[in-house]
Amino acid sequence: MRRNRQRRFAAAACFLLAALLLLLALSLQIRLRAVQDELRELENEREALARERGILTVRVNERLSLSELDRRAEEELGMRPCRGNQIAEIGIEEETDAYR
Repeated sequence: MRRNRQRRFAAAACFLLAALLLLLALSLQIRLRAVQDELRELENEREALARERGILTVRVNERLSLSELDRRAEEELGMRPCRGNQIAEIGIEEETDAYR
């Protein structure tokens, strides 16, 4: 009788342990899916940001191009290219902080 009781107790303990392991596995599976979903969202966001960075890089390069600078200087600021007699060259004989 005692041996039978021990077997039932061991079987119940095994059943409870199996049930706990099953619940743990299910909860970990749910957490894994949530993390995978979050990862997908972050990857999509990273791709969108990379596309936006590319667009912004092109815009910056367009604004920094010499032809765009010339156009803006003439149209927006009213500047004109220098004539030859307006250019004066200066020489710096010794090295200074401004010259480096």
